[in-house]
This record gives sequence, C-alpha cells and structure tokens, in this order.
Amino acid sequence: MFSHEGPDRSARKNGILAGYLALTAGFVNAAGFVLIGSFTSHVTGSIGRLGNDIAARDGGAALFASLLVVTFFLGAFAASMIVEAQFNRVAKGYGFALLLEGALLLSFLFIERIVQATHARELDAEASILCFAMGMQNSLVTRISGAVIRTTHLTGIVTDLGIEAARWYRWHRSRLVRIPTIVKSRDAGRPVLVRTVLLGTILVSFAVGGIAGAVVTAHHSRWAMVLPALLLFAASGYAFASKSRGPRPPMESVS
Repeated sequence: MFSHEGPDRSARKNGILAGYLALTAGFVNAAGFVLIGSFTSHVTGSIGRLGNDIAARDGGAALFASLLVVTFFLGAFAASMIVEAQFNRVAKGYGFALLLEGALLLSFLFIERIVQATHARELDAEASILCFAMGMQNSLVTRISGAVIRTTHLTGIVTDLGIEAARWYRWHRSRLVRIPTIVKSRDAGRPVLVRTVLLGTILVSFAVGGIAGAVVTAHHSRWAMVLPALLLFAASGYAFASKSRGPRPPMESVS
C-alpha cells in the first residue's frame, strides 16, 4: 500500500487509501467544528475568514486566521520533508508521517482537555494543531498518488464528478441517438469507470466520516478524537510493516 508512489500504484491501492484517509479527514473536520467551531481540513474557509476579519478591522482575529493557513502549509511541508528524508525507504517515510499526524490528534485532545478554552483566539490556537495534521495528510496523499487524489477537501472532487457525469451522459447519448460525425469526433470514447469510482469513494468516505465525527463528538466530546488517531496509527503500523522497493522516482511539478 505504501511501497510505491505515483504511476507505479494500482487504482485499487489508490482507492483503498483514498477512502480510508478521506474517512479520517471527514471525521477530524467535523469533530473539530463541533469542539472549537472551525473547519480545519482545508484552507479556503480560513482565507475567506481572513478577508472578513481584515474588513472588520479585527487585527487579532485576522492574525489567527492567517495562523490556520500557515500551520496547514507547515504540516504539508513537514510531511514532505519526512518522506524525503527516507529516500530509499518510501514506506517508512509515510509510516513516520502518519504516526506524527496521529500523535498531533492526541495532543489536541489533551490540550483541549487541559485548557478548556472558551475565548475565540484560544480556540483558534487549538484549531491550528488540527490544521497542521490535515496539511500533513493532504501532502502525504498527494505525494503517494502522484497528485491523483486528495482527501481533506471536496470542492475539486465534486467538480471532477460533475465533469465525469457530463462525459458519461454524452457517451450514453451517443449510443442511443445518431450524432453528426463532427460532434462524435470530439468525444474521447467511454469515460474511465475507475476514475469515477475513485472520486465517488472519496466523496462518500469524507461524508461518512463527517457525519460520524459530528455524532460521536456530540456524545463523547473531545474523546471522539481518539478514533481518527487510532486509524492513523493503524495506517502507520501497516506502512512500517511494508517493504519499500527501491528509490522513488523524481516528483513532477503539479499545477
């Protein structure tokens, strides 16, 4: 599962990993919102909040909104550095990074328990821990899949599903009715089912994780964060048990 990167990975491995980590991210995102009132698995909302805080001339709130963006970036940077440091041991690099991500979720749990923050800026400081963890996860999944999948936000996923739905519609329509040759020449043939299934898996897994995170957190408060931490520790253990197969190919730039 963690022994190969990019084009060397099978669609099945990408699908399993995407579903597993999307479930985890959805849980963390929803649980974080219930506990501290912030969504932490993506940057878009934080940037929007930053603009609003600047417009309201609330310097303190704007500073902490920036902190959420910066910590997400730092999480992505840290995860990539960890994987790069294990150049000839690809699986172990991912194992270390997943272990650290799980530890961050547990640290959030204990900090939230000790501080029991109520002030908005204190809650933002706690949210930055989750942003760091989600930045790590997004970086890990992007790297290992060769930028084929991301699991911490759904805007691109839903957009791609819309595109795939349009392709499926055109393909089915072309089989049912006669379409001029000039139009048919624009078609790329039957869409790739594997891609559609992968996108659907991420969407459903994130949604299920989000619902579960909200429900479990509503009943068990901060202790709900133990569940995604355990999922990450299990993935880390699996990565450590995997055998890395030679050095990774060079990473290509992603637009």
